[in-house]
Amino acid sequence: MKTEVLVFAFLILFITPTMVSASDSDPDSLRRILDSGNYSSKQEAYSIIDNLYESYLSNDLKSALYVSRFQYSTAERYGDSDKKGEAAERIGYVYNLQGKNDSSLIFLTEALNYYSKGGDRAKMSVIRNNIANAFRMMAQFDTAMVIYTDLLKYYESENDLVNQGKQLANIGSLYYTAGNQDKGKEYTLKALEIQRKSTDKKGTAVSLINLLVFALNSGEYNEGIEYGNQALEILNDLDYNYYAAALIRVAYCYYMTGEKDKALEYTHKAIEINRENNNVRGMMEAYRSLADYLIDMKRYSEAMAYGKEALAQADTTNRLDLRLLYDILKRAAIYLNMPEEAVYYSGEQIRMKEEDMNQDWADKIADAEAKYESEKKELMIKQLRAERQTRTILLYSSLLLFCIGGVLLALFYKNQKQRQRLAEEEIIRLEQEKQIAASHALLEGETSERVRLSRDLHDGLGGMLSVAKLKIVNMKGNMTIPEDNVAVLNSAIEMLDGSIRELRRVAHNLMPESLIKYGLNSALSDFCRSAENVNYHFFGTERRLNDNIEVALFRIVNELVNNAIRYASATLINVQLVMEDERVNVVVEDNGIGFDTSEIDNFKGTGLRNVRSRVESFNGTIDINSTPGNGTEINVEFKC
Repeated sequence: MKTEVLVFAFLILFITPTMVSASDSDPDSLRRILDSGNYSSKQEAYSIIDNLYESYLSNDLKSALYVSRFQYSTAERYGDSDKKGEAAERIGYVYNLQGKNDSSLIFLTEALNYYSKGGDRAKMSVIRNNIANAFRMMAQFDTAMVIYTDLLKYYESENDLVNQGKQLANIGSLYYTAGNQDKGKEYTLKALEIQRKSTDKKGTAVSLINLLVFALNSGEYNEGIEYGNQALEILNDLDYNYYAAALIRVAYCYYMTGEKDKALEYTHKAIEINRENNNVRGMMEAYRSLADYLIDMKRYSEAMAYGKEALAQADTTNRLDLRLLYDILKRAAIYLNMPEEAVYYSGEQIRMKEEDMNQDWADKIADAEAKYESEKKELMIKQLRAERQTRTILLYSSLLLFCIGGVLLALFYKNQKQRQRLAEEEIIRLEQEKQIAASHALLEGETSERVRLSRDLHDGLGGMLSVAKLKIVNMKGNMTIPEDNVAVLNSAIEMLDGSIRELRRVAHNLMPESLIKYGLNSALSDFCRSAENVNYHFFGTERRLNDNIEVALFRIVNELVNNAIRYASATLINVQLVMEDERVNVVVEDNGIGFDTSEIDNFKGTGLRNVRSRVESFNGTIDINSTPGNGTEINVEFKC
C-alpha cells in the first residue's frame, strides 16, 4: 500500500484526573436520579457525578462529557470553586480523548489557572501533561516538548516512576511524529523499562503498541503482531479507547502478512468500539485505515466513501491524521478519474505537511532535549553540593541547637516555611509569564508564516501559472488544433484563469498587502469594500499600531464579518474603527438572526473562541451583545 512515512500516529499517554472509586450502583439508575433531580443535597449530586464519570470514562465518552458539564453547571450555581475547577479539568480531559483539541485547551487552561491559585503542583502537572498532548496533536511540537521535559524533571524529583514512564513515552511519541525514528524508539524503550518496574499496565500497553508501530514501519509485521497481542491482552476490559487503537494497528500488520479478512474484521471492530464510545479521533483513524485497505483492494468508490466519512468525523485541529486522510482521498480521486478533487486533496495535504514539518520545529525539539539533559547534569551537581553543605550545616546546627535551645529552632523553622512559600509563589508567577510569552510567540510565528506563504503564493506559484497560461494561449494561436480538442483547450485555459484568481484571493486573505504597507484602517476599508452589504466607518486620528495588534484586529474583524455572513444570515453589517491616543476600539454590528449569549460555551465552532483567544493574548476586552432575532454587536478594545 502507498502511504506517507507516518503510517500511524503514535499513541500518547494522558494523566487521568483524580477519581473516587465507583460504587456498585447501576449507572443507569444513578443517571435517572441525576437527570430527574431526585437527590437530597448537592453533596449527593456530586457523589453521583463522581461515580458516573469513572463508570463512563473508559466506554462512553459522550456520557462522561455530559456528567462533567452537569458538575460544572452545578458548581457554578452553588459557587463551589473547587468542584468547578475539577469539572473544567474533567471536561478538558474528555475533549482531549475525543481529539477536540481547541475545546480541550479552553477548559484545561481554566482548570490550570484555578489550581495555580492554590499552588497544587501535583494537580497542575496532571493538567499540563494533557495540555501538552493537545499541542502535540495540533502539531505544535516545540511547545509540547518544553512541557514534557519540564514535567519529566518534576516527576524525577518526586521519584514518581509511573508518571516518569508516561513522560518518556510521550517524548518518544513526539520524536516519532516529528520524523526522528531513532530518538522515538530510544525514549519508548526507556519508558517501557520504567513502566514494567512500576506495574503501570496501561502505560506498558501503550508503549507496546508504539513498538508495534516501529515494527510495522520497518516491515517486521510478525513482530508487530506479537507486540500488539500483548497490548490487547492487557487492555481488554481495562481501557476501550486504547484497545480500539491497538486493534487498528494490529489489523495493519495482519493485512501486510496477507490476512486481509482478519485485518478488515479488526478494523470494523475498532470502528464499532469508537462509535459506541463517541471517540472522534479513534473513528477518524479507523475509517482512514479501512479506506487505505479498500484502495489497495481496488474498491475505490468504497474507499472514497469511508474517507469522506472520516473527514466528516474529523476535528480540524487533529492535523496529524488529517494529512494522512487527504493522501488517501487524493489517491481514491485519481483512481476514480476525479481530477478536481484529486488536485484539491493533494494541495491540502502538501499545505499541511509544509506547515507542520518544518526544520525550525525540529531544531526547537532538539534544543529542548539538550536543555533538559544539561539541566539534569546541573541538578546532580547541585544535589551533591547540597548534600555536602547539608552535612556541614547539620553539624553546626546540632551544636547551635544544643547551646541555644528550642527558641531558635522555632524561629528557624518559621523562616524556612516562609522562604518555601515565597519560592513557590515565584515559580507560579514565572510559569504564568512563560505561558503569556509563549502565546505571543505563537501569534508572531503565525503572522510571519502567513506573510511568507502569501508572498510565495503570489510571486512564485502565481507567476508560474501566468506563464503557463501565456504559453498555452500562444501555442493555441500558432498551431492547428483539431476541432474536437478546441473545447478541451479552452476549458484548460479557463481552469488556469480560475486557479490564478483563487490563488490571488488566498494570498490576499493570508496577509493583505494594504495591512503591511498602510496599516489597519486601509486594510479594513479594503476588506469591507470587497464584501457585499458591509459598511465601514473610521473615527479618530489614524496612526500605525504594533504590528501584532494590527494583525490581530484585522483577523478578528475578518472572523466576525464572515461569521455574520455565513451563520447569522445578515443583510447589513457595520464595521467601526476608533483610534485614540491610548486605545483602539473595533465594533462589528449586524442585523442577523442573533443568538443567546449564555449558550456561547456550547457552540461547536471555533470562531468566537479564536477571537477571544486573540483578545486575551494582548490583554484586551471583548463585549458581546446579542439576542435571538435582534442581531449582534461585538465590541473589542485594546490599550495601546
